[in-house]
Amino acid sequence: MIILACATELECRHVMTRTGRKPDGDTRFDFAGLDFLACVTGVGPMAAALRAGELLERHPAAAGIVNLGICGSFDPRASLGAICVASAEIWPEYGVHSSDGAEEPFGFQMLQDLPLPQVNRLELDPSAAARSMGLRLPESWPCGTSLTVAGVTGDPQRAALLLARYDAATENMEGFGLALAARRKGIPFLEARTVSNPVGVRDKARWNFRLALDSLESVLPTLTGAAA
Repeated sequence: MIILACATELECRHVMTRTGRKPDGDTRFDFAGLDFLACVTGVGPMAAALRAGELLERHPAAAGIVNLGICGSFDPRASLGAICVASAEIWPEYGVHSSDGAEEPFGFQMLQDLPLPQVNRLELDPSAAARSMGLRLPESWPCGTSLTVAGVTGDPQRAALLLARYDAATENMEGFGLALAARRKGIPFLEARTVSNPVGVRDKARWNFRLALDSLESVLPTLTGAAA
């Protein structure tokens, strides 16, 4: 059984559109020959991590976690609605922050039993994760580093600082918590999101949540081969 994690019920509903099912609490369903458990984690890294822990305690035989939702893009040229895959998750808020915008990760692990080369970074292997869960990851979907934040980046200066420091492709609010839970459990993790806005831009004329949500409807059918 694969845990299908979405931050909000709205995202989950769009993800499940072509399955013929609707989210109703934790919803278990078969699609394209695979067994899924769809769940709403809540918004933000803390809610996502707590929810993942609860789910993995109740379903210790889970085969992996797939995180689907919307995101911001650090590339102002990125097409709204484009599908992006996380090749690493970074939690930039875990560290020391200076008034000049400088950031420095703490020099100790957040979990002592989880050795990592960098304390706030989780390297991901989306192709291997997809294969191990019986999914098909299209080569055409771009992969890049995703930043998980508790507070959305609201100005271009902050966006530029994050881009320069982490060479980030996208910004989200749940990925690191879910990836950390999967890593600790020793199961694969795959994160694919659709672009709803440029990071650091508060001009809503340049956002398109509707397009990003509509684009989400094709992600699960494509991953499972049902769209072929």
